Amino acid sequence: EEGKPPDFVLEVVSPSSRNRDAREKPIRYAKMGVPEFFLYDPADQPAPTLFGYALREGKYRPLPTKRLGQGAVGVRSEVLGLALCLKAPGPEPLDGRLHFFDPAAGTFLPLPHELADDNRRLTDDNRRLADDNDRLAEAKQQAEARVAELEALLDKTRRG
Repeated sequence: EEGKPPDFVLEVVSPSSRNRDAREKPIRYAKMGVPEFFLYDPADQPAPTLFGYALREGKYRPLPTKRLGQGAVGVRSEVLGLALCLKAPGPEPLDGRLHFFDPAAGTFLPLPHELADDNRRLTDDNRRLADDNDRLAEAKQQAEARVAELEALLDKTRRG
């Protein structure tokens, strides 16, 4: 519909679509000319799996799994400039969730729930700042009223 295929496709496999996602869709994406195709199966046993493929001469070729830094092990997407990983930072070798790792920065991108937590914290901080601003504005008004009062008293004293 847009006149060109996507540059990157990530299929998240479900038990009901496993065969279609792993066998049929790569053929369709290759015919469309999608340069990179990734397949993530969070329910695979004994552990979740992640595979990346690059289109070469009309066929998908597996992309290598590499060590990336911060304990990350994943498959690098040239299209995204990121690596997709199942290895989270920390002592657990595999947490099963899909993580994006920025090799240039050497850091993991935040997960959606981490962004939501950050957003809540920022909202709370903004609410506190707004309350502080309200208190400061009120204190300023009181101080200005007192200054006006004292100026009037000083003026009255000078006159006499």
